[in-house]
Amino acid sequence: MMKRTHIAVGLAVTLPLIVKDPVTAVGVVGAIAPDFDISLGIKHRSITHSFLAAGVTTLLISPVNIKIAIVWSINYLLHLLLDGTTVNGVPLLYPKKKRYGIKKIKTRGAEDYFIQLMAIAFICLVYLA
Repeated sequence: MMKRTHIAVGLAVTLPLIVKDPVTAVGVVGAIAPDFDISLGIKHRSITHSFLAAGVTTLLISPVNIKIAIVWSINYLLHLLLDGTTVNGVPLLYPKKKRYGIKKIKTRGAEDYFIQLMAIAFICLVYLA
């Protein structure tokens, strides 16, 4: 999935929490955090695309601000769910190499754009109306 798809879906789901406490908007970074592996020189879709990384990063954030940690966790897990729909899947149980997901959607394909647009439309219709 594209970065903007991850952010749009993450916002569509967590915007009610962010509206109640705007500082939690920082947690939306969780929507793209699994892809930091590229910048860190780690093989893409390895440890950062697992439940292990989602749990550890959430635990590291929670002492700072539990509400940010909740928004982070939701967004991180949404990223894993969305990437699980792509043809490569994700290694949810890393270090096991098996990749999970429905593995049907091509990144930057029509479905990816459709999901992105639907998330944006949802935000506009529900939160801006």
